[in-house]
Amino acid sequence: MSFGRHGMIFVLALAVLLIMWGLERKNKDHSSPISFDDLLLGDDGKMSKAACVMFGSFALTTWTIVYLTINDKLTEGYFGAYLAAWVLPAVTKLIKGPSPPGPTA
Repeated sequence: MSFGRHGMIFVLALAVLLIMWGLERKNKDHSSPISFDDLLLGDDGKMSKAACVMFGSFALTTWTIVYLTINDKLTEGYFGAYLAAWVLPAVTKLIKGPSPPGPTA
């Protein structure tokens, strides 16, 4: 019995929802180091529009890569663009180290 493409996408979506549900349960536990707020808040502790856009963009591009993989349409160009957008900045930050604090007025 074969699920086909739609069945595979359904199973993948269900797995993602289950993982999100588990992470949300951990998020509500105050003794847990997992906090979704860190993904959406800026350095000042307030909701950051830029952080929300970055999180949404990451989720959308990751889902697109998974979708293209399931449908056998992922090319080296798509994967390279994904790596350049999300992995390269993180590796660069690790290599350079933390940025020095800016001047205070």
